Amino acid sequence: MDVGRVVLLQMEPRTRLDAGTWGTMGVGLGYCIAAAVASPDRLVVAVEGDSGFGFSAMEVETLVRYQLPVVVIVFNNGGVYGGDRRNPEDITGPFKDDPALTSFVPGATYHTLIEAFGGRGYIVGTPQELKSALTESFSAWKPAVINVTIDPYAGLESGRMQHKN
Repeated sequence: MDVGRVVLLQMEPRTRLDAGTWGTMGVGLGYCIAAAVASPDRLVVAVEGDSGFGFSAMEVETLVRYQLPVVVIVFNNGGVYGGDRRNPEDITGPFKDDPALTSFVPGATYHTLIEAFGGRGYIVGTPQELKSALTESFSAWKPAVINVTIDPYAGLESGRMQHKN
């Protein structure tokens, strides 16, 4: 979210909702539903991580049920702060085969959740695929989830941005 504020520029007042630097993960889809109902003449876009999406992902059913013009972009790095970044050689003991506490199911297909309710899902892994999915979903003005697979080692945790507070 902190990086998004820097990269995704807000050009008009009152057109961005987020939970704040130390806010609550998972409020994005609720915010999108409210924004779509309050401004039905505008396309709403949610940019979320896989962890934040996981807290309220079932709200995609609401998007489809009411045919709200919301496109959800999920950056999927396999977990919280990049998933399992452990060195396999350092893992010992009786729980060595257990997944890391910060990891999610590898290759999770978040886009299929909205498809289960009749919405449009996309899975992308390259910039060109992302561009294509964005173009198609933005022009359709229908509920969609774009599952963007990213490198779990890319980026930093947002807690290292105290200078932005």
